[in-house]
Amino acid sequence: MFKFLLPTSNYKGATRARHAINLTALTLIGSLLLTACNQPASPDVAPESQEVKTEEQQRAEDSQSVTQSDSATARIEQFQPLYVEQVLGLQRRLQAEYESLQAADISESETSLLSNSTQTQPNQASATESTNDQAATAESAPTDTQEKSSDINTSTEVGERDLSVLKRISLEPRKPDMLTQEQIIENYQQAMQALYEPVTSEMSAKDTDTLLNIAALIPQLFEHAEIANRVNAKSPALARLIIQRQVWQQIEAQQVLDMQQLKLSQQQEFETLMSKFNDTIKDYDEQIAKYEQTLKEFQQ
Repeated sequence: MFKFLLPTSNYKGATRARHAINLTALTLIGSLLLTACNQPASPDVAPESQEVKTEEQQRAEDSQSVTQSDSATARIEQFQPLYVEQVLGLQRRLQAEYESLQAADISESETSLLSNSTQTQPNQASATESTNDQAATAESAPTDTQEKSSDINTSTEVGERDLSVLKRISLEPRKPDMLTQEQIIENYQQAMQALYEPVTSEMSAKDTDTLLNIAALIPQLFEHAEIANRVNAKSPALARLIIQRQVWQQIEAQQVLDMQQLKLSQQQEFETLMSKFNDTIKDYDEQIAKYEQTLKEFQQ
């Protein structure tokens, strides 16, 4: 066997060199760490001037109109005939309901007048005497009447509040506004154009009503991302209403699917039970036939 030995002096020198290198490296690393600790941390938050600039940019964008994309234009044109058809159908239903209510009110009024005229003639003399007595009583005690009239509509207890305020509300049917096809199209296009106007400009009541009608009759129009963003920018309240309506539609659709699935499972269960019942009856019939055959054989 061979042993390789280094000279003692060389070995000690190499060891001292390695220690020197390690010491130098440790010193350098320590100085770097101290330098890093002494340096001030860089701020993560943007300067105030930059935030103000962003807000100014946002205000500038809100004060500008937005160009309608080709896909949004195509979708708006696609749903226009459907909206017109829905509005015309709704107007016809409202007109028919108005005419029906008006005819019912006229008939009820004629019946009431006929009944009142029949009851008034035989009781006219007694009614006159009663009126005179009431007038005399009112003259003798005017203070009581004034005190009672001052207490009208002041009580908040259930059943004690006077209904004179509700009687002022007219219950007569209101004739619906009948728009032509051209007017419906004009309102539809104007409302869609209003969505792309600057956010800072308020929408008119007419455009808001039209958008509400669109949301009620053809909510699928707002499933387009750009149109939905414009509705949210111009009228967040209307956007929430549209979302709520879509959620309710999804709930109703899910309920319909659940009912159909329940009916299907019940039908399958019923058919399974009927199949088992028929098989059992068939077995009974076969056993009865065997018993009858055995009985005949014994009788012979």
